[in-house]
Amino acid sequence: MKKQLGPSDAIFPVPAALIVSGIKEKANIITLAWIGVASSTPPTIGISVRKQRYTLELIRKTGEFSVNFPGASLYKQVDYCGMTTGRKTDKFKETQLTPIESKKIKPPIIKECPYNIECRVSKEIIIGDYIHILGEVLESHVDLDKVDNSKRAGFDMSKIDPLVYFAQAREYWRVGEKLGDSYSVGNQIKKKS
Repeated sequence: MKKQLGPSDAIFPVPAALIVSGIKEKANIITLAWIGVASSTPPTIGISVRKQRYTLELIRKTGEFSVNFPGASLYKQVDYCGMTTGRKTDKFKETQLTPIESKKIKPPIIKECPYNIECRVSKEIIIGDYIHILGEVLESHVDLDKVDNSKRAGFDMSKIDPLVYFAQAREYWRVGEKLGDSYSVGNQIKKKS
């Protein structure tokens, strides 16, 4: 048996990402969990931002944004950046997060986040109260102490310790253990048949 819950946005886990828009000392951080991969060719990230957000205004000015994936230890800073407007607050100053210059876009990336992506807007789509922004990935960065060239991604996920969000319950979590390798463990089912 199953209980019907009605229409829901309870998809989990989702990354709790810090999106940076704007430039230099006018840069702003917003926390978004409405984010995901939209395409691999070209690499494209999709983010959804409420129409009235300051972040949307800043992204439209430059046509660029950075996506910064915090480790689980930054959950308080992540929550603060989602609760506070950048129109009135310098979130970098308040959270003591450090903006560092991006390589290919104007908005900075966040030093304390172990994985960062630089994006240029390629399209906007209106969905209800949100603007879904597609950003082509121009560059990505990972902390040197997380690099592991033996891994397909080039870094060790366990060292990144990514923060994830369960929106329906409004809870932050960290990712658990690795269970297996995709495009591999499924072969065990074939062998049993």
